[in-house]
Amino acid sequence: MEISKSISFITEDPRWQQKLLTGTGVMVASAILSFVLIGILGFLIVAGYTVRLLQNVRDGQPYPLPEWDQWGEDFARGLKLFVVALIWGLPALVLAIPSIVGNALASSNSDAAAAFGAILVICGSCLSILYGLFLAVIQPGYTIAFAQDEQINSGIRLREIWTWTQANIGQVVVVALVYIAASIAISLVAGIVGALLCLVGLIVTIPLGALATALIQYHMYGQLAYAFPMWGSSGGSDDNSGGFGLAAATGAGVAAAAGAGATYVAGSYDTTAADDFTTDFPDTPAASDSGSSDSGSSDSGSSDSGSSDSGSTSSDNN
Repeated sequence: MEISKSISFITEDPRWQQKLLTGTGVMVASAILSFVLIGILGFLIVAGYTVRLLQNVRDGQPYPLPEWDQWGEDFARGLKLFVVALIWGLPALVLAIPSIVGNALASSNSDAAAAFGAILVICGSCLSILYGLFLAVIQPGYTIAFAQDEQINSGIRLREIWTWTQANIGQVVVVALVYIAASIAISLVAGIVGALLCLVGLIVTIPLGALATALIQYHMYGQLAYAFPMWGSSGGSDDNSGGFGLAAATGAGVAAAAGAGATYVAGSYDTTAADDFTTDFPDTPAASDSGSSDSGSSDSGSSDSGSSDSGSTSSDNN
């Protein structure tokens, strides 16, 4: 995981200024128009744009920051990703029920009911916090799964996504912590700079900071997608067959396969580990081809040996 690369990649793009300016404009327009709900369209477009960023990093492109040339497609991607996130967030609504009931009871005139309501509020709050932490950990998994083929059902494959998350929990936690730290730092900088510009600058700096945070987040997701592929193939593959080959594995096989991921280094990828990933499994196509080749060589050798023996026998008979 190249954390510094998830920040520096933005300015390494030859057209980073134009791309960042366009993205900031979309964010500003979305924020201004959000009170009439039209602004949600812009936020969904940005969400779809970041999915393309993830895919570019996953595929090993040297300049992964996409062009703003797929407005309709980005809107569709963002809308589907929003549905995926909404489905994962539905349990939070259920867990909020105890707090809602508790608040209602706490305002009653009965001391017993008020005490019971306070207990419900505490329990509900604890459950909501725990599920919030779960969402922070599971988000990279369901985002990467969705980005593989951009299908909603791929983003809600609960068992496979959770298996992948468990296998790579260390890197996932690192990404979550870096994202939280980056969000806080960028928000503070954007607020300070905007305030220094007579508060008018907040109109630009806050949307720009939000965009930069999203770009950093999805670049790290892309690195995870390359190093620890969820689809049973090495990172950067275009296999959209819909099967969670790696995630469906169990036990030590998952950990071994995930641990063999390639490493993102300065705009390129170290594929040595990815090659090792293939050779670790004897039933892979590469191994099968090798086996066929060896078998063919063995058969050829046997044939040559037989011919030699036949020749020797003929010579002796003569």
